[in-house]
Amino acid sequence: MVALLVLATFVLFIAVDVVLHREKYQFQVEAEAAKPIARPVTSPVVAGVAVPEKVAFHPGHTWARDEGDGRIRVGIDEFAACLIGPADKVETALRGRWVRQGAKGWSITTPKGSATLLSPVDGEVVAVNEKALADPKLLSSDPYGEGWLLELRAPDFTVNLHNLLTGSFARRWMEESVATLRQTLSPTMQPTMADGGRLAPGLASELPPETWCAITRQYFLS
Repeated sequence: MVALLVLATFVLFIAVDVVLHREKYQFQVEAEAAKPIARPVTSPVVAGVAVPEKVAFHPGHTWARDEGDGRIRVGIDEFAACLIGPADKVETALRGRWVRQGAKGWSITTPKGSATLLSPVDGEVVAVNEKALADPKLLSSDPYGEGWLLELRAPDFTVNLHNLLTGSFARRWMEESVATLRQTLSPTMQPTMADGGRLAPGLASELPPETWCAITRQYFLS
C-alpha cells in the first residue's frame, strides 16, 4: 500500500509539472521533430567511378580535399584504385617533408609491380594515414574515406587549384579516362565490371606485368 501511495504521488508531481511547464515540454517535442534525419552521403558516379563533389582531382588520378585550418587531405581516386588492384605495400613521403604538386607523393607495390603517383598539391606532410599503410586494402575499398594517405599543410592550395579538376571538368575528364581505358583493355573490359556498371577492383589483373606497368605510368603521368 505504501509503495502504491509513493508511486501515485510521483505520478501526480509529474502531471502537475507538465501542466505548469507545458510550453517547455512542447518546445522539446518540436525541437526533436525538427532535428534533421541522418541520411547516408553518396558520391555521384560517372562512367562507373565515384566522383565526389568536394574533391579536386589531379590529372594523374590523385585527389585533394580541404579539411579546414589549412590542412589538405590527399589520396588516390577510385579509377586508380581499380586499375592498381590489391596492393601489398604503400610508401609515402614522411611527416615533415615538403612535397611538390605534380611530384612523387607515394608509391604502391602490387603483385604486378610498383606504381608511382603524384601529389595533387604543394605542402608539408603533417599527417600520414598509418591505418591505410598497415592495411592497403583500404585504398581499394574506401579511397576517398579511410583510404586517404596524407594530410598536407598547403599554404598555396588556392593557387594549386588552378591545376586541378573539379565539378563538370572533373566529370568529363573521368568519362574520358574510363572510355580510353575501355578501348585499351577491350575486349577483356566487360568481365571486369562490377554490379551496376561500376569499375571493379583489379580490373587489369589479367594483364602481364609489363603491360600493367605501362598502363599505370600512362594514366598516373609517372
